[in-house]
This record gives sequence, structure tokens and C-alpha cells, in this order.
Amino acid sequence: MGALVAVSVPVGGEAQASRPTGLELAGLPVAKVDSDEGFTYGALAAVYHYGDGTRAPYLWTVQPELQISTEGRRDITLFIDAPHVLPEGWRVNGFLGLERRVFTPYYGLGNEAPYDEALEDPDGPDPHYYRFGRLRRSAIFNLQRRVGGSPLWALFGAGLVTTEVDPSPEDQGSTLFMAEFGPTVETYWTNYLRAGLIWDTRDRETGPRRGAWTEVVVHWVTESLGADLEFTRWSVTDRRYFSLTDRLVFAHRFFLQGVTGDAPAHQLQRVQTSFKQGEGLGGSSTVRGLPKNRFAGKGMLVWNTELRLRLFDFEAVGRSLHFALSAFLDQGRVWAEEVRPGELLSDLHRGYGGGIHGGMGENFVVSVSLAHSDEAKLPFYVTLGYLF
Repeated sequence: MGALVAVSVPVGGEAQASRPTGLELAGLPVAKVDSDEGFTYGALAAVYHYGDGTRAPYLWTVQPELQISTEGRRDITLFIDAPHVLPEGWRVNGFLGLERRVFTPYYGLGNEAPYDEALEDPDGPDPHYYRFGRLRRSAIFNLQRRVGGSPLWALFGAGLVTTEVDPSPEDQGSTLFMAEFGPTVETYWTNYLRAGLIWDTRDRETGPRRGAWTEVVVHWVTESLGADLEFTRWSVTDRRYFSLTDRLVFAHRFFLQGVTGDAPAHQLQRVQTSFKQGEGLGGSSTVRGLPKNRFAGKGMLVWNTELRLRLFDFEAVGRSLHFALSAFLDQGRVWAEEVRPGELLSDLHRGYGGGIHGGMGENFVVSVSLAHSDEAKLPFYVTLGYLF
């Protein structure tokens, strides 16, 4: 279960429900129990600048985050997004992060990776058999350019990323990661360039009611930028939104990713999108209901469907608030090596559940979800925004 308190404070500008103006501060002190991270505490915050309210979704936002958990999460991150600071038709965003996971899940590679609960006895010699340690430091920059006056955008990006991998976190016994890759602590630079095309016809960016958000992104990790390895990650994502009634929306996401080259195992848990990155397969950003990172491989498929019902809207402290419910079915699979098109709809792992979403304005949304799968009873998630 979790305890959350959120605040939203307008700073200057006129408080309008439909079109906020000026600066707005939103905060979320966090004290929650997450099925993947254990007891977590910290704070999420966001500053939005809406200007005169004529440009959606905002002129810019700055979103710092601090999260610390009993399962070894130590995150300090900063995300910046500026759709309207550069000349018209340009958008820039960036990410700075120090992300430590003392106990990162790893169950092996492939769609049939086994799990034996007896190998991870908290009172035994190997209490974290299905875990390894990971410390990632990132500085990431993305630039988007609209193609003419169309919904098509071109994406260009670069990143400096270093990751330290500890096969035996805190020297607490043997692990599967150690058995497969050896006991040595390794540090990798995976600096990269990336490019892509994005087709975006959504009516709004947070909680869309109609439209499409489709993208193709290619990510090159190259020694010419100081990386220690060379590999390529490509991804195709198609998201669709359909208004069934004024308050009921059907949302759908299909995601396919492949990795070629000399990618280390921890990089196969990365889920690439044009906006913010995720992890999987399994957990709050891919297949809810499965344990986090339950399956990994060079190929990954994620297929999400949701029904979203906006219950009611009201005004408080000069801001518009709303609550919504959702029901979802998530599916996915991985391939240890390359994606096999003939197997896209076979041997899928599934999770299903529902959530409640509280929003302040249209951009700051807190989501609380419960899920179920064959491998977990009721995983619990608290996140910002909708899954997609």
C-alpha cells in the first residue's frame, strides 16, 4: 500500500481550468510500498511554465526526482522538456541521472527463463540469487524538428552513459548473473547517438482521447564516442487512442525492439522510446503483473490495451482536478537473439488489472495500479502519468 500527498500551486498568471497560465509547481512526497522496489520514500516534483496559455502542453517543464527504497533503489534524476523555448517547430529535452539499483532483477535470457523460488531463500547462503548490482550515470540530450507543418517530427539525440555492474550485490552470496558472466565488477561506457521519426496526431500529450503517436527510433552505441562496446538498438512503437464516449477512451500500444551487436545483458533490459526510457519485460513500464525485468533478450515485444474512464472533474485552489479509472491487459515476450516475426503472437506472457488516476491540470497525473499474472498475485505500482 502507499501514502501519497500531492500539491499544485500556481505562481503568477491567471488560474484557468481550461488553459493554465504562468508558472505552476506540483509536488508529490512519496511513501509507498512497490511490489518491485519494496518500501520507497522520496519526492517527485514538477515545475510547468504555461506562458499565456496558448501553447500546449506547456512552454517548458523541469522535473526533479528523488527515490530511495528498501530494495536498494537510490535515484536522483532531473528531466527537462521544452516544446516552445526554441524557434517554432523545434523541441528539446534532456535527462541527468544518478540511478543506483543495489538489487536489480535478473532471471536469465530468453522467453522461457526459469524461476526457482528455493534458490532465493532470504535466510539461505544466496539471498539475492536473481539479483545483481547496477549503478548508472547518464547525461542525455534529444532534439526534435517538425517536418514542414505536418504531424511528422525528426528526432536526433546523444547520450553519455556509464554503468557499473556488480555480479554479487553487497557480496551477499552467489547469483545467477555471476554464474553466467563471472564475478568481476565491470564498468561500461555506452555513449550513443540516435535518430528517429515520430508521427504525432494526439489531441493532447497527457491522457490523450484520440489520435496516434507512432515512432521508429535507432540507437547506436559506438566506440567513436568513447563507448567500450558497439551495438545497435532499434524500436518501433505504435500508440492509438479512440474516444468511445465523451469520457471513455480505448488506448492501445504495440512496441517491438531489437538489439544487434555486442550488447551486455543489463542493456537488454532497456526499453527505448522517443521520450522517456523504461525497463522490462515485466514491471510498471511494460507488462504490469510480471515481476520487474522478468524476461530479457535481444528481441522484445510489448502489447498493451487499456480502457480509461474519466469519472469527474472539479475545481479546487484555483486549479482543475480530475479522477479517472482504468482497466488494462498487458502482454509481451522476448527472444534471446533476434526477433522472429512468425512468433509475434505466440508464447505471450500476460498481466491484467486496473488503476485509479488523479490529475492536477492536464499534465500532472498520479497513477496507482494493481495487477495480476501467473507469476505474481497483486503487484502494486505508483507512477506519474499514464503508461502510454
